[in-house]
Amino acid sequence: MAQVYFNVQSQGVLAVRLDPSEVRGDGSSARPILRLPLELQIQPAGSEQGPVHYVLLRMAGVLRTKGAETLAQFEAGPMAEPSSANAYYRYFHTDVPLDFARLRRLEELRSGEDPFFSLSLSGLVWFPNGASFEKVTSQGELQFRVPRSTWADQVLPRWELSSVKLIEIRFPSNITGDNFRTAYAKVEAAERLFANGQWKQTLGELYSAFEGLAKSLNCTKPDQQFFAALLSGLHPVKKETVKLALDGFCDLLHLGRHEPKESADTFVVSPSDARFALVMAHAIFEYITPQG
Repeated sequence: MAQVYFNVQSQGVLAVRLDPSEVRGDGSSARPILRLPLELQIQPAGSEQGPVHYVLLRMAGVLRTKGAETLAQFEAGPMAEPSSANAYYRYFHTDVPLDFARLRRLEELRSGEDPFFSLSLSGLVWFPNGASFEKVTSQGELQFRVPRSTWADQVLPRWELSSVKLIEIRFPSNITGDNFRTAYAKVEAAERLFANGQWKQTLGELYSAFEGLAKSLNCTKPDQQFFAALLSGLHPVKKETVKLALDGFCDLLHLGRHEPKESADTFVVSPSDARFALVMAHAIFEYITPQG
């Protein structure tokens, strides 16, 4: 549960928190809205004369995404939330209007991971007794990650932006050998390279994962001979088909190390190439790793 505080009369008595798993999409592809489930705790400020009550009239914010890029500015609807000595939270959702270009940029930055947001908030409070106002600002940013399952099931479908499928791919690290664990650690290292936008290096690191595994089994490289030996338990027809497919996949990964001779000056590894390779590598390791 992410949470920030506001100082009212120099006291941190106003709190806002958010449960990332409750974030929702609303509107449509033409008018996308990100619905943020805010919860407010509004306690009175204290003084020598007793509690100082106030009313929260307004709340506005700036929503930023990974890399501190501003995604949207918004203002919550009309408010009249009075302070209370009871330390309970009251629910108050706010809608953040977006557009198609921003959604595309958000998905590009997300790159298949949990979307990360930071929220800067400001508000306006009114003191009935003194008939005065005070502008308040959050002490820091409300930072939160929305789980991919929530994003795929409760946000994206409402916007009709894309169809996202979440698939669990398992690696049996607790029942396999050190050589497979060492190789799989390189796949995880490739994930970090991908997150940093290093597309070519992602392919190279994935190739290293298969190369290291091949050498641990006394093969010079991850070629057809290696995969045929690794998959010796398969039906001959299936083994022949799979070894060809995996050998070709490693040829793709090898492009992260060595560019092709043909038109090398125009050759680039794209984000789509790197993402495809990373997803496939995870699936392949689940398929080829002995299950004990």
